[in-house]
Amino acid sequence: MLRAVLILLLALMATPALAHLTPNSEIRLDFAPGAVKADVVVPQAEFGYATGLATDNRPESLDRAKARILTDMAVLARDGQPWRIAIDRIAFEQIAGPPDLHVSLTLTPPTGASDRTLRWRWHVVTREAPSHFALLLVDGDLAGGLRGDRELVGALTATRPELAVERGHASLGGLFANAFRLGAHHIAEGYDHLLFLLALLLPAPLLAARGRWTVPRGPRQTAKHLAWIVSAFTLGHSTTLILAAFFGVHLPAQPVEAGIALSVLVSAIHAARPLFPGREPVVAGLFGLVHGLAFATLISNFGLGVTTRATAILGFNLGIEAVQLGVVLVALPGLVMLARWRHGAKVRVVLAMLTGIAALVWLTQRLG
Repeated sequence: MLRAVLILLLALMATPALAHLTPNSEIRLDFAPGAVKADVVVPQAEFGYATGLATDNRPESLDRAKARILTDMAVLARDGQPWRIAIDRIAFEQIAGPPDLHVSLTLTPPTGASDRTLRWRWHVVTREAPSHFALLLVDGDLAGGLRGDRELVGALTATRPELAVERGHASLGGLFANAFRLGAHHIAEGYDHLLFLLALLLPAPLLAARGRWTVPRGPRQTAKHLAWIVSAFTLGHSTTLILAAFFGVHLPAQPVEAGIALSVLVSAIHAARPLFPGREPVVAGLFGLVHGLAFATLISNFGLGVTTRATAILGFNLGIEAVQLGVVLVALPGLVMLARWRHGAKVRVVLAMLTGIAALVWLTQRLG
């Protein structure tokens, strides 16, 4: 009983992403049509003690660690057929807390077997150290409705080395709906994405002359200009979403996030003083490419098949567009009124300054 309570407490303490601060192992599953991705974290000290193997990143050490992982684990279909296990990456590294062995796996079911049901068998460290355990969690299952919150399957121990995972039925319709919600949720919480767009739209109802924003555009001209800006941003991030999903194009997270902060800073300066008057759609499209690379981190496991991947990307993109369109429709009357108000220029400059300060803070944090 005491051990069960301890395991539950440690499960609640498990931190997101790759941080691992507890002495147990963790296995995080991400379900996609046709395959399952698994991220495995084993404490380096426990792995070395249990196996007697070297725990460094020399090729021969990693080869032995890889062989031990594959020997001491199995993934089985309901009828007992083994899933194919491919190790995509293995390394001893310290991300948070003590150093760990990090392993990334791709699991493929046997022909004819469900990709939603499996039995996970695990003896890594637990066979030699009976007090050790591994938490098995489902981190993602877009088709099944899991879009961010973890689900704890259970704890793998020396006396309970196998757990069943049943994810139920999934359909393309469910995948589309969940991807739509994921896209909408992501852009709604992506303050940097929205702030970039709003800062770019802030001077859109104005014409520039002699390095300053001057007279307002007409209502029809303003609406047309706004439509071009939003459409160009959409085209930009949609392009990199497709390139990332179908061709594996990606960049490290830090320069992408820093690039987004820089885009907010540039649009804030432009809102105060015109840097590229009349060329806002071009800038929106170019920076949209960068923003799309950030969106792409969420769709890396949308499925292996062309149909499922295209369905998920379409839903995700439409979710983003729905929120963007809502923001523009809400902001449009205020932007037009601000352009015609006698104190509008002062308010616009203050808003641009606040946006620029936020962008500088983000840029400093992301480059630090």
